[in-house]
Amino acid sequence: MNIIACPTCEQEVQRDMNRLQKLEERWVMVCEKCGEQFFSVSEQEKEMILAGLRLTEEYVPDIINAYEDVKNLPSRVWFRVIKKSNSED
Repeated sequence: MNIIACPTCEQEVQRDMNRLQKLEERWVMVCEKCGEQFFSVSEQEKEMILAGLRLTEEYVPDIINAYEDVKNLPSRVWFRVIKKSNSED
């Protein structure tokens, strides 16, 4: 959840996918103070964003909390090649 400023009234607004409202064919977020739309997505874009959020929550570890007590962690990260399966699709 990000906090951004409304481009119209500069009110701080939380950009949260749970605050989307259906407006005709689009999903929009509006400023609570002035009612101006500041974020708009189609149904397909909304579903893609929500699917990405679900995948992130499910598969990305909480690195900050997992390593909060560890000091002197390396600053480099390496990724290995995923092992290929012998089975053919």
